[in-house]
Amino acid sequence: MSTMMRGGLIHGRKVVSPLQFLVLMQLSEEPKYGYEMLKVLRDEFEGLWDLKTGTFYPALKSLESRGFVETELRDQTEFYSLTEKGTTLLSSLGGRMETEYRVTDKYFKTLMKWMPLSVKRRLIEMIGFMASNPIDIYGDLPKLLKGVPSEKKKEVLENLLVIIRRNLSQVEAVYQGVLEEGP
Repeated sequence: MSTMMRGGLIHGRKVVSPLQFLVLMQLSEEPKYGYEMLKVLRDEFEGLWDLKTGTFYPALKSLESRGFVETELRDQTEFYSLTEKGTTLLSSLGGRMETEYRVTDKYFKTLMKWMPLSVKRRLIEMIGFMASNPIDIYGDLPKLLKGVPSEKKKEVLENLLVIIRRNLSQVEAVYQGVLEEGP
C-alpha cells in the first residue's frame, strides 16, 4: 500500500506526514515563521481542515529535530528554513508523487467498483453539488508553471488537454448511452 495512504511519505526509514510535506514545500522558497505557515495552511484549506497549533508546531519541531529544518531568531521571532538535508528530502519526496498518484487512482477505482448503493447515491449528490459549486483544480496553473521554460509549459498544458479530452470523451460516451436507453 502507498505510504501516503498510510499517512505519510517515506524518505529512507523516516516517515514524513502530509502536514510536514506541506511545511517543507512552504519553506522551499524562503524562510518563514511558524504562525505565518500555519495561517497560510488554514487559509488554503478554507476551514475544511481545522489545523491546530498543537498539531502544527510538533510537526515543525520534529522536522527541526531530524535536521530537515533549522531555526534563526530574528527580532525575537523564530524563522524556519530548509537545511540542505531538507532540500534533498523535499526533492526525493517530489519524485515519489507519480507513484502516489497511481496508487490513489487505483484506490478510487476500486472504491467505485465496490461502493454500496447508499454511498453511490451520496456520491451522485456530491457530483451535483460540484457542478453548481465547481472545485477549481486548474486555477493555480499559473503558479505551478511560474519559472518553467516556455517549451515545458506548452508540453504540460498539452498533456493536461489530452487528459481532459480523454475524460470528457468517457463522460460523453456514458451520457450518450444513457440517452439511447431512454426513460
